[in-house]
Amino acid sequence: MGTAPKSELMTVAETCRFLKITPRTLYRYLQRRQIPAFKLGKEWRFVRTDLEQWIRDRTRKAVNS
Repeated sequence: MGTAPKSELMTVAETCRFLKITPRTLYRYLQRRQIPAFKLGKEWRFVRTDLEQWIRDRTRKAVNS
């Protein structure tokens, strides 16, 4: 089996594992609109490449502060 595509859709649980954060923290980011995401029906979904860019952007801001 090959690896998953980089632009794969991720669930809340998968995103929490990827970011190494708790669901509570993730939902706080969602409530404050601080993380790229969208709803698919009633469920939140995250695009891995968007999250990777979000991490890079946050890292740059932290370094430049």
